[in-house]
Amino acid sequence: MHTARTSLCIMVAIFLSSACSTSPKATFYTLNTVALPPFTKSLGAHPPPSVAVGPVKVPEMVDRPQLVIRQSSNRVEVLEQHRWAQSLPSEIARVIAADLRSQLSGAQVASWDEYAGRHADYRIAIDIEQFDAIPGQGVTVQAVWSIRHAAGVSSTARTLVREPVHAGGIEVLATAYGRALAAISIEIGHAVESFVKN
Repeated sequence: MHTARTSLCIMVAIFLSSACSTSPKATFYTLNTVALPPFTKSLGAHPPPSVAVGPVKVPEMVDRPQLVIRQSSNRVEVLEQHRWAQSLPSEIARVIAADLRSQLSGAQVASWDEYAGRHADYRIAIDIEQFDAIPGQGVTVQAVWSIRHAAGVSSTARTLVREPVHAGGIEVLATAYGRALAAISIEIGHAVESFVKN
């Protein structure tokens, strides 16, 4: 009887120990695209131009699976249970490519690491200098981007976007990031359109 009781206590202790050590479930996020109207009915190029988005570089501080939020000017928090569904540079390239695809009618737009982007007429390199989020306030994205034509002509610009949020929570910050990237996409799209038409 004593042995059975001791075994039962040990089993209960093991169960409780394993229950306490179970990690909280992680939540995964993606960056959303924004429905952007096309600039013109057609770029007028024959054959249609091809555009590759990438490579994309991000600051080392945010180049990780976890989302990072800013708590003060010199303090950030890495959110272990809130993660990007894929690498942040890949997410940014995917979203900007999708945004450009909706703006540049007729253009063939792909991420640089996709087969369709390997020999593109225009390659867009993006260096994200700032990718900050403050819960309850908004996000800030600053990017230096360049467009290089296969013929060797290039152009470089910097875009700074601040997108406010009006609620707390992490998902609203991910959505605001999508809006900020859409604003950057619009500037890149106008530059590509100018390249093609000139």
